[in-house]
Order: sequence, then C-alpha cells, then structure tokens
Amino acid sequence: MDKDNYIEGIRSAWLGEQFGRAFFLEMKKATDDAAWQDKWQTLAQLEEMTGQRMADLLASHGESATTDIPVEVSPEIMEQYIGVPMQDVMTQFKVRVEQALLRFDHLLAVAPDEDIPAVQFLVDHELALLDFVDAELTGRQGESLDHVNRLLG
Repeated sequence: MDKDNYIEGIRSAWLGEQFGRAFFLEMKKATDDAAWQDKWQTLAQLEEMTGQRMADLLASHGESATTDIPVEVSPEIMEQYIGVPMQDVMTQFKVRVEQALLRFDHLLAVAPDEDIPAVQFLVDHELALLDFVDAELTGRQGESLDHVNRLLG
C-alpha cells in the first residue's frame, strides 16, 4: 500500500468514526431505556476519542480532518435499527464491526512505525466494540462496556 492509499485509509477511518458517533447518538435518542441510553452515549464517546486520534494522525501527515459532506445518519439507515429487537441490532452490528476490524488490521500492518500507536488504538477500539456486541449477544450485558471503558480511561 502506498502512502496516498494509507492516508486515504486513515481518512476513511476518521470518517467512519464521525459516522459511528452520529449513529450511536441517534440510537440514544431513539430509546427510552436509560441503560441503553448510557450504553449508546459511552459508545459515542469512544468513537469521538478514536476519531480525534485519527484527526491527529492525519495532521501529523500534513492532512486536514475535514469533509465537505455533512456526517449524518440517514433515516433509511436508522430504520434498519430502530424498533428492531436488540439481539438483531447486535447481530447486524457485529458484521459491521468485523468488516471494519479487517480494514483496520490491514492499516496497522502497513502503518509507519511512528503511526503504530494511533492505528493500534483504532484496532483496539474496534476490538472493544466487538467485545461489547459479543457480551450483549451472550447475555453478559452487565460487562458489555468493560473493554470500552478501559479504553476511555
């Protein structure tokens, strides 16, 4: 992977974190369940932290973390999740997380040495999301945010 493609991968990850934050905040607004509101808020915080690390990484390469396209979640996307049983939401979410993890593992494999800590955090955050989903799917809701909270510090 050449430098331009690597930077584009980091930019794509940054945009993904912006979208993830917006998605989790929309999910928070869509529920009356206080426990799920807290979970969605915590996941949004992780996306924000990870997005900031990707913005900083882009800046270290002389790039700007900006987009001409507003980052928002369309009603069509939200329809796939709102009012759907949480097990189904988590099953859909797991597929998306696993796909992102593959992309981020690839970025880590080609990252310059000085970028490894930031890209490793990108991978680690996706692993935390996968742990969240797996805990929710296997009835361990009380510990689903453990890994996320460790990353948030």
